[in-house]
Amino acid sequence: MPGPRVWGKYLWRSPHSKGCPGAMWWLLLWGVLQACPTRGSVLLAQELPQQLTSPGYPEPYGKGQESSTDIKAPEGFAVRLVFQDFDLEPSQDCAGDSVTISFVGSDPSQFCGQQGSPLGRPPGQREFVSSGRSLRLTFRTQPSSENKTAHLHKGFLALYQTVGECPSWGCREGASVPSHDPGIFKP
Repeated sequence: MPGPRVWGKYLWRSPHSKGCPGAMWWLLLWGVLQACPTRGSVLLAQELPQQLTSPGYPEPYGKGQESSTDIKAPEGFAVRLVFQDFDLEPSQDCAGDSVTISFVGSDPSQFCGQQGSPLGRPPGQREFVSSGRSLRLTFRTQPSSENKTAHLHKGFLALYQTVGECPSWGCREGASVPSHDPGIFKP
């Protein structure tokens, strides 16, 4: 019986393979990157609303994740964000799973729970308008020793877009800032 096959320089493919050299290596790398939680990203807000979701939305999100997304607007504009759907595990003082919204000139706001529920601190239909050109959304979930299939919270869906120019004093949360379609976020 012949011994084990050693491929030497062909670590990721058979020497008889007709495929692209290194294709298995890239496939493996892609799989690893898909399995690891996102650490951060930067999005450019535009005039038309765009969606931002928690990883895997609308399927239940995984535990033990943390990701931050910076949303930037062009010079002279602000970022507006509103949640269309919000379903995180509720906890006292949002010490467990949470979404934090922060921007220059404002204390961070932390949210958890479900829209329409008295548990936790959901954001409701509140609009967030940055005081400058950027806004950061951080999504955190606590590790769980429980069975991960029992977790049924789907995360969030938010819409973001640029809004009219900030006045010289800057934009503030809840400020009435003109946009091209003020009713764009209405459900």
